[in-house]
Amino acid sequence: MTAEQRQNLQAFRDYIKKILDPTYILSYMSSWLQDDEVQYIQAEKNNKGSIEAATLFLRYLLELQTEGWFRAFLDALYHAGYCGLCEAIETWDFQKIEKLEEHRLLLRRLEPEFKATVSPTDILPEISECLIKQECEEITQICSTKGRMAGAEKMVECLTRSDKENWPKVLQLALEKDNSRFSELWIVDKGFKRVESKTVEDDGSETSSIQIFIQEEPECPNLSQNPGPPSEASSNSLHGPLKPRNYQLELALPAKNGKNTIICAPTGCGKTLVSLLICEHHLKKFPCGQKGKVVFFANQIPVYEQQATVFSRYFERLGYSIASVSGATSDNVSVQHIIENNDIIILTPQILVNNLNNGAIPSLSVFTLMIFDECHNTSKNHPYNQIMFRYLDHKLGESPDPLPQVIGMTASVGVGDAKTVEEAMQHICRLSAALDVSAISTVRDNVEELEQVVYKPQKISRKVESRTSNTFKCIVSQLMKETEMLAKNVSKELGKLFQIQNREFGTQKYEQWIVAVHKACTVFQMPDKEEESRVCRALFLYTSHLRKYNDALIISEDAQMKDALNYLKAFFSEVREAAFDETEQDLTRRFEEKLEELEKVSRDPSNENPKLRDLYLILQEEYHLKPETKTILFVKTRALVDALKKWIEENPALSFLKPGILTGRGKTNQATGMTLPAQKCVLEAFRANRENNILIATSVADEGIDIAECNLVILYEYVGNVIKMIQTRGRGRAQDSKCFLLTSSADVIEKENANMVKEKIMNESILRLQTWDEVKFEKMVRRIQLDEKFLRDSQHKPQPVPDKENKKLLCGKCKAFACYTADIRVVEPPQFRDYATTLSEEILFSPMQKSHYTVLGNAFKEHFVCKPHPKPKIFDSFEKKAKIFCAKQNCSHDWGIFVRYKTFEIPVIKIESFVVEDIVSGVQSRHSKWKDFHFQRIQFDPAEMST
Repeated sequence: MTAEQRQNLQAFRDYIKKILDPTYILSYMSSWLQDDEVQYIQAEKNNKGSIEAATLFLRYLLELQTEGWFRAFLDALYHAGYCGLCEAIETWDFQKIEKLEEHRLLLRRLEPEFKATVSPTDILPEISECLIKQECEEITQICSTKGRMAGAEKMVECLTRSDKENWPKVLQLALEKDNSRFSELWIVDKGFKRVESKTVEDDGSETSSIQIFIQEEPECPNLSQNPGPPSEASSNSLHGPLKPRNYQLELALPAKNGKNTIICAPTGCGKTLVSLLICEHHLKKFPCGQKGKVVFFANQIPVYEQQATVFSRYFERLGYSIASVSGATSDNVSVQHIIENNDIIILTPQILVNNLNNGAIPSLSVFTLMIFDECHNTSKNHPYNQIMFRYLDHKLGESPDPLPQVIGMTASVGVGDAKTVEEAMQHICRLSAALDVSAISTVRDNVEELEQVVYKPQKISRKVESRTSNTFKCIVSQLMKETEMLAKNVSKELGKLFQIQNREFGTQKYEQWIVAVHKACTVFQMPDKEEESRVCRALFLYTSHLRKYNDALIISEDAQMKDALNYLKAFFSEVREAAFDETEQDLTRRFEEKLEELEKVSRDPSNENPKLRDLYLILQEEYHLKPETKTILFVKTRALVDALKKWIEENPALSFLKPGILTGRGKTNQATGMTLPAQKCVLEAFRANRENNILIATSVADEGIDIAECNLVILYEYVGNVIKMIQTRGRGRAQDSKCFLLTSSADVIEKENANMVKEKIMNESILRLQTWDEVKFEKMVRRIQLDEKFLRDSQHKPQPVPDKENKKLLCGKCKAFACYTADIRVVEPPQFRDYATTLSEEILFSPMQKSHYTVLGNAFKEHFVCKPHPKPKIFDSFEKKAKIFCAKQNCSHDWGIFVRYKTFEIPVIKIESFVVEDIVSGVQSRHSKWKDFHFQRIQFDPAEMST
């Protein structure tokens, strides 16, 4: 935490104390507070109230010296439901909270009348989104144990502490709906826009004449997803019967008739509402004494969160039990128990795959309906396909156990590699076979109504000329040529790897090539082990520098030269702080000799990137024509997200833009991704705040996430297949929206044009398949299923047998001996054991990772050195204390971290930092993930530590 942040927290503490009940976030902050401090805060709340408890809590926070607590505090606020307070502290802008003060004063003044006339249990479902979950539970409990008036008193207390800027309006609507006499006293001022609706006589659907600006919960999607004025059905459907449009009823019909169905409809048409229709119909059809069980799969964590909220709000009022589990939430739950005890379960698919594999879930027969969101992903080894493999093995094996109905939902089924309608029909049939569907549902009878709801953005491709001269690239390319030459001279044998012609610097192709060379160098062996160590260490350094130079050229191509230069300067700064041997000194000297020239070039205005100039013109023009424009800017990499955000913020003419960023959660070479709370905060701010008018995003935003209605989508050197094209284009939902493709490559425009042709082929293919009679379609699907099962069975690979032979782990940089595999132990904290995770094992240490690997014995400690961890953190049983590096002189290769686990201090290593050598044969191999290294795993036993 910076001194400024600490000072601001002090300055705004009165606002925080008025809102925060710290007892609701203590569970999230337990790693940062002492046990006795937590008890004191609880006691202060019980004895003196929330304000005194918040005062004490803030005092303890401000006394913390460990880095990271401020971010943890913000995450805790968000997790607990204090989204408004979290946003205010992040921006140090409390105006929204300040504006609520007059409503707080009014409610306190009217409290006697509120207690006398309002029934809290009647309006609680309507206003629950304005309260913390625990507050809702406390109000219900008080009403039950102490009576209505005591519950009303508690509700007033909770509302006057609410940080939701729309709570006065939501309360008004709830009172009016309940016909409460108190609504005559509670009149929200004119600053809030009223909800008005009118009935359209001809088709029975309803549309709103005024857009609702006061949203009941930002992350809750508009169920009809109408980019025009939302209907009463969409705004109220969480709290009353669904009122779907005719085209939504049409989409749901085959599934409601019991058919396995793919529902293919445009982004923004309200497929979520369709899934609610199908789910409700399915659950209600069971006779007395029988129950259905629905599982809804969502790939992306933000989508999973979004759908879990929607399903919970709608179905809980109908008396159904809903639960959700993802890799991020599975640490303390039994998935088997969750499935057994709930009617509707929202899952990320890998959770079910893992629990089917370990036997916790016996078969898919426990479900009666499976809904696959973004079902076009059902291919290859995707978790969707792994689930359906089991389904089809069950079906084709003619098991007597019943199978669930299957529903797939997508905006685009895609065409694969098809170039003709006939080939595309084959692709769609293969997807239908994978999902075992007998019907493809699209809108055919109500096309006009759909077109009034879903606006297809105007698509514009702009070819930008590249820089006429690029001195920056010339300088960096020369440095790369020199580095390649140095690498080639290290070893005659390995030098052959650097003799490939026609590889262009600053491309993804070069990145792939240099990664392959880097891997080959790590397992290179020589009779002279000292010489092998020297050669491998040198080649490790040369290839690492080449990758960084290549990354910088990629950044320079799409952003500013100074962004690329800053990237290199940060890298060489890290190099100086590490071992800094003769090779690194030489490479650093070469870079520094060119630094002044690179600085001069990057500052020269004539070297401005033409792409950025065009991007500037687009933004200026669109916001001039429509100042309330909402934009999503899609880019390829996280580095480019950061660079474009900085460019916008530094450009005086674009100062009116308030860019937010949205990236994935996984780890890349450069950095870890955004946390889930951070993603949710960004999405909420973009949906709810007019000032957040542009979102810069990677691919995480192009599929499934319900993002605010945008009228401008910009694809900045961003192109994929036809599915990605339809998904990204669908983010522009408002009427008269536009979608720009901005690129300097004619190939990119050609690929996008090809995608548009493929979209037409896809639509024609679906129409043709829908003309087939059902028997013909089912025969085709069955034949594909049998063929695929035959191939699957014939290619079935047995589980690898763990190699019990002892092996060596050598430093992946210098080949110094590290340890034996016989000394490696698997640490699985009890709360993670047997539970699934959606995060890859590339992430060495996180609260969601299932297993960690340590090395026993003091001998290993002699082979590494420790340095204080730059971001020490505590996660459950683990406390990160230090980073560990190879102890060999002039190496300092990153091996992992040193942690406190329970009462032990142990190293935790990452396999990608090592080379594995067979003791007998001497053959070396490299593994990027622990799961790919098939050695005999032995569980960590505390008793071994004492011996």
